[in-house]
Amino acid sequence: MSRYYQTFARIGAGLAAIAMLVWFLWPGGAWQFEPEPFFAFGVAVVVWAFTEFKLSEEVIYRASTPNDIRFGREIFAYGTWNFRELLKDHDYHRGIHPRFLTEASLLVSETELGIAHFQDGRVQKKYLDFFERLKVFVDYFGMHSSPERFGSVMLQSVIPANQFDEMNVAPHHQAEINEVNRLATEAWKAMRPLITEIKERIPEVFDEQIRGGWIRSPEE
Repeated sequence: MSRYYQTFARIGAGLAAIAMLVWFLWPGGAWQFEPEPFFAFGVAVVVWAFTEFKLSEEVIYRASTPNDIRFGREIFAYGTWNFRELLKDHDYHRGIHPRFLTEASLLVSETELGIAHFQDGRVQKKYLDFFERLKVFVDYFGMHSSPERFGSVMLQSVIPANQFDEMNVAPHHQAEINEVNRLATEAWKAMRPLITEIKERIPEVFDEQIRGGWIRSPEE
């Protein structure tokens, strides 16, 4: 039932029940039991009762724990900026700032230690699905890349700086790049349903403006 439809149904069923009750009790000389208005009144009352059983989508339950609100805001911040760049927008033919990998690695470590988690069971399940894919990405990218200085910029790159040639990539480097891109895409796909679940289960994350930024890696 879409937003507000249940409210209209409840009002309509209530008015119908009242009308049937008036019909049943309407004075017409000496009162006597009439089966037709009584039956109509009974049906209207039953319909009215059933409209109360459906949970209205207009009601937003706000019972999330402080931990879930805080961590939910962090996940939304990551999806807005850090992890959107790390997992969705970046092509690993080119290097990325090492801090992106550091940020993801620290989140993986906190999750393995049980520090980063959701207390809401349904959200935690989605988070663990995302975490597993993020960990695979972090482990593979960390193993097949290194911090390299490209001119004045330090980048985490699959291709060493002294071998970098955008027009002539070695086959083994191309295979590694393709796998990093694939694993990043898989992790991003798992992050999207997590964000949807947080939005539905922890609406308090929107009580304050969400800002992207570095959360776990040290300030530079």
